[in-house]
Amino acid sequence: MIRLTRFATVVVGVLVLLGLSAGPASAHSAGLSAEASLPRVLALDPPVPGLTVTVVEGGARFQIVNATTETVRVLPPDGLAVVEEPTVAPGGRDHWADRRVVVSTQRPADGAPVAWSVPLFVGSEAVTLRGETVWPPAPAGWAWWVATVVVAAATALLGSRAPTRRGAALGIAVLALAAVVAHLVHVLGSALVPVDAAYWPTVFGTAGIGVGAWVVVLVGAVLTVVRVQWGLLLSSLGGAVLALVTVFDTGSFVRAVLPYGWDPALDRVATVAAVGIGAGLFLTGFAVLRAMTPDDLDQEPAPTPVPEEHR
Repeated sequence: MIRLTRFATVVVGVLVLLGLSAGPASAHSAGLSAEASLPRVLALDPPVPGLTVTVVEGGARFQIVNATTETVRVLPPDGLAVVEEPTVAPGGRDHWADRRVVVSTQRPADGAPVAWSVPLFVGSEAVTLRGETVWPPAPAGWAWWVATVVVAAATALLGSRAPTRRGAALGIAVLALAAVVAHLVHVLGSALVPVDAAYWPTVFGTAGIGVGAWVVVLVGAVLTVVRVQWGLLLSSLGGAVLALVTVFDTGSFVRAVLPYGWDPALDRVATVAAVGIGAGLFLTGFAVLRAMTPDDLDQEPAPTPVPEEHR
């Protein structure tokens, strides 16, 4: 059992290191994360025809589109130099994160929106951007976590039979491919959010080492179908990596505002599938390793007898 235990320890260590090193890359695109609150624009005071300011990137930044004939300047907070606040020429657009806007994970005790304002100049005219930060109802985080645990347990149960049952092995191959699809859905939707980044480079940057896991799972699934013993182990390793790089985004289970380009529920379902199936595949890997280890490697080596003359 010693060699099997040592090998399993090495595998676990490698997976943990991969997950830790992939942490920043595994988060939503551009370093964005799920939030409990959302700022929203209410009005420009006074109104300026042709000037549009909207909230983008899940509330992380503002987008200003200047279709006027004047230059628009966003004034910095009092006492601070201009750092992020833009100056937008006629016909231009820009984005910025404003430090005056209330963004918080803690909802006020009374649940009321928190008002904020940002001063602008349109040419020589002073204009105020008015808005408020709201706290949408949070999802039922416990339900998403229960779903994740159920998926992981079901995958692990099937995986425990995979080394000896053909149907279970094919089922594990299908589940591993489903984890890849789930991670891909998570990544593709997240890459839609950044407003000033090329889409496909953002996709691959967001996926990080998950791209390698996609390939490993695909190879493992093919080998499993053609009855090559290593196929199940590759599927298990690839799925475990996908779980590790996606688990950093499970904040979406308890926070309402997601930096995701499609329906937020789709992202939560994809996260459940990637993390749950991947965790189950991680446990499956131990059953596969046990089946691949010859019985003679599971035994303690017998002590070498000492010749009688040396006793």
